[in-house]
Amino acid sequence: MSGSGRAAAGANAVRYYLLWLLGIAVMAVLGRDYDLALLAVLLLLCLFFFSIRRHLEQRNSLQDVCNFYEQAHSLDDLQLLLGDRPYSRILQTVLDLGKFDWAVLFLMDFEKDCFVAVEAAGVSLDRFKNVSFDDIAAEHTSDSMKLSMKLLEHAFKTHEFRGALAGSALERNKIFYGCLLVGRHSPDAELTSEDSFRLDILSDQVSVCLHNYRLHKELAFHAEELATRQAQIQRELDMARIVQDGAMPRQVPDVDGIEVASFLKPARFIGGDFLRFVEDASRSNIGVLIGDVCGKGVPAALVMAVVVCLFNDRSALADNPAELMSRVNVSLKEFLGAGSRFNSTALWGVFDLQAMKFSYCSAGHDFPLHYRAADSSINELKSTGTLLGIFNESIYESYSENIADGDKLMFYSDGLVDFFEAWAGCEDGYIYLHSFFLARVDKSADEIVKEIAALVENSPAAVKDDITVAVFSIDRKRKVEKQP
Repeated sequence: MSGSGRAAAGANAVRYYLLWLLGIAVMAVLGRDYDLALLAVLLLLCLFFFSIRRHLEQRNSLQDVCNFYEQAHSLDDLQLLLGDRPYSRILQTVLDLGKFDWAVLFLMDFEKDCFVAVEAAGVSLDRFKNVSFDDIAAEHTSDSMKLSMKLLEHAFKTHEFRGALAGSALERNKIFYGCLLVGRHSPDAELTSEDSFRLDILSDQVSVCLHNYRLHKELAFHAEELATRQAQIQRELDMARIVQDGAMPRQVPDVDGIEVASFLKPARFIGGDFLRFVEDASRSNIGVLIGDVCGKGVPAALVMAVVVCLFNDRSALADNPAELMSRVNVSLKEFLGAGSRFNSTALWGVFDLQAMKFSYCSAGHDFPLHYRAADSSINELKSTGTLLGIFNESIYESYSENIADGDKLMFYSDGLVDFFEAWAGCEDGYIYLHSFFLARVDKSADEIVKEIAALVENSPAAVKDDITVAVFSIDRKRKVEKQP
């Protein structure tokens, strides 16, 4: 009963007894000249005091029941089994609440087919040895109540208890944990129905505690197992990252006549975007490879490593970009097989700083943006073929763009377009990227890329796709200091 309920019941009792006293007083005043009336007043006073006494006894009894339930519910606290000698605290609570003289806790050991006495209170634990199922039952049974009764009978005969003895099964959610035996030392003692009632409640709460402890141990085991697996996965990811970095060096070229800046942000620990730069011995030609494998995470990263290795093995700055793309496509299709769902975009291009041309071939990659300083316009470099790894028969074409001092070219993956749609709240991230680039053509390539990187890194929203961007700024007056 809640505090407000008890207060209301107390107020009603006070009003009830006041009415009694008022009635007795009225009768005493009106009938003071009559002997029978005075006798009736005395009788009413006796009934009144008897009623008060009964009320107080019921109130104390109700308080005892409330205290019993409150303390009994403390038995299902998991913390009881996390300290030193956990079962001792449980049995001591059983003795205090059940008003028994002794208690023994037997738990099941199905591997050894026996009951194990794990703790005793009020009696020496040494008196109780492990009890084999064969000692208490002619046939194996899974009935928890039958096992409990057999154990109780065995304990009574084996240990020759002269006092009262009772037992209760410890079971929860159809899982049998063991038995709780209790008793009294006096040979004349008996266990009443109230004792049985208390034992049932206490056994039920002990069962809850044992069940919670079992779940706690299982969760701890699974948590440790998951932590071990997570550590193993992390080691494998670290190795995959090392392999990926080895297959795709990200060092930005630093040569005369052109400034290069880049930024890569995988959506996960490793990603499917790739970006690679290639220089020739004369440092007058610079190749750029950029692409995006369909998918994310480790599978995409593995396919990405294959694509980059295929380009590394077959690329030469003097080769025709379309022929190179065709060779890589056939090799990738053979590697992936007919049933593979993986494919990849790719763009391979070469800056010829002597001829001032950019020759490229694009396999379905996002259109690079070419800012022409001569007329302050931005042109798109269209795709020249289908995605890699889909058809062996795919046909690719090469295109050339004239470049001049002051021109800038931006290469990117679709993750940057998706980011601008989320960050700027626009419907078409490509149009926003177009405007973003045009508004910053007066800045250096490094400044443009750093601004994009800052927006991505400082965005509160999680990156949903790999983001890659590279900006090339043409300036033949740019000279790089030679390393001694």
